[in-house]
Amino acid sequence: PELAIVLLKESVNVREAIRANIQGLPSESQQAYTDTVAYDYRFLADLLLSQGRIIEAQQVLELLKLEEIREFSRSARSGLESDGGIDLNAVEQDILDEFKTLIAFGKQVYDCEQTRCAEFQTYRTQRRRQSDRFNQRVTTFIQTIRDNRSDDEFFYDPSRLNETAKDIVATQGTLLIYPFVTDDKLWLLYTAAGEVAGAVPVPVSQLALGNTVVQFRDLLEDPTSDLDTLKVTGQQLYDWMIAPLSEEIDVNEINTLIFAQDRVTRYIPMGALWDGSEYLTQQFTVSSILSAQLTDMEDRLSPSPDETSVLALGLSEAVPDFNALPNVERELDVIVKENDTDTEGIYPGLKFLNDRFNFDTLFNHVLDHRVLHIATHGKFVSGAPSESFLMLGDANRLSIQEIESFGSDLDDVHLVVLSACETAVGGPDADGIEVAGISSYFLAANRASAVLASLWLVNDTSTSLLMQRFYENLAQGTLTKAEALQQAQASLITGDFNQLDPNERGAVGIRQRIEETDLQSVNPKLSHPYYWAPFILIGNGL
Repeated sequence: PELAIVLLKESVNVREAIRANIQGLPSESQQAYTDTVAYDYRFLADLLLSQGRIIEAQQVLELLKLEEIREFSRSARSGLESDGGIDLNAVEQDILDEFKTLIAFGKQVYDCEQTRCAEFQTYRTQRRRQSDRFNQRVTTFIQTIRDNRSDDEFFYDPSRLNETAKDIVATQGTLLIYPFVTDDKLWLLYTAAGEVAGAVPVPVSQLALGNTVVQFRDLLEDPTSDLDTLKVTGQQLYDWMIAPLSEEIDVNEINTLIFAQDRVTRYIPMGALWDGSEYLTQQFTVSSILSAQLTDMEDRLSPSPDETSVLALGLSEAVPDFNALPNVERELDVIVKENDTDTEGIYPGLKFLNDRFNFDTLFNHVLDHRVLHIATHGKFVSGAPSESFLMLGDANRLSIQEIESFGSDLDDVHLVVLSACETAVGGPDADGIEVAGISSYFLAANRASAVLASLWLVNDTSTSLLMQRFYENLAQGTLTKAEALQQAQASLITGDFNQLDPNERGAVGIRQRIEETDLQSVNPKLSHPYYWAPFILIGNGL
């Protein structure tokens, strides 16, 4: 494995170098390239973890996540380039140089063999001697690696974590978790402030994990599902994905969990996991990232609502293939304050409903707003980015390619909220990359810093309730986005819609904005995760 790691590292570095130079090729050639490479990244990460080389494995997983998003978008999109390849230490570099010398000489021998040049027999003898010498060097190399690994900071020093990942865990009490799904096990890589890093193997196969995730999502998406059965399934996932880290969580006084999810785990709303007495979101602030490199931790929303402008667009009427969303109008009313006479809105901004919400409206107004709130139907289709879309208010579809065309126009946007979308779950062996892939169109370099999206289409009334509560919480100016979402979810779980002091900035009185008949029809059931769990925050949670 030690030698395999060296050669796989070089393989990944070669691929990353090629990646930087394929933008000018025809799209068919780019796709042929991107479709072939992810396996090597996974193979290398698994080998590194099996050798206890955690920080290097984290670097490979970062490259893997970028590669998967590039494959999903079928192009070498700007903003998805890696910061470089993977480091080799001095011992690894020496053995690689020796290997390359052997390969180069082997080509010389091959060329001579084709013409039976005069030096052929001499070359053959030299090649055998070089090969023997290389094999001896490999034996020494492997022994050196094994003898020195426990003392070599290259393998174990958490300070080698890339700078972006350091920024993510800079806030005390934050744990960054990379679940990594292999055929026969689940790896949990973790990093926290104070140069804490480690990895735990969990003995569950990809198939068993995938089947449980699919079962969990089926239960979550059915508001009439048996809550006890749902909790049992959620606890099984908790036992695989959280419980193995309980000691690190306790020792490091963790209160915030950030997940860089992998494969089928991307379909899990982590806050809905059950520990036997509570949901995860009742214990921790929970959010996700696509990758550390694609996470901008520097941008912040102003704590003052008056300094945060919202562009809110929505579809409340029925359109072909989609039902009406009657509470969207109220949702936009309570979020956006269009003028000084508007006493209901929380944030200043503009709102456009139904026919007024079209492509030109979005394109012409997206600049100079810090929050882009889109309350409409959307579908993220597994394995088919070209079929994924957001529904515009004029009944046209906004394709993912059209979102991509906005490019740096999203630079001033800090948060994108997609409040009525859904992501179909693939099979137990699906990668769930569409969840990350769609978000990446908003979160690439020089674009938004965070996306709040739903994983499945939720009851219209409860969605409006949660969104209003989220913005109320955020407008207090004392909570992070992740904390604002956590408290909004808690209000649905507990049924307490009056947590805010009415004198607090941003408190608008949710009950006044929702018809009493609507509220009464869903209120007894809102604690079911169907209503609050699908909303996930991706990116900068601060």
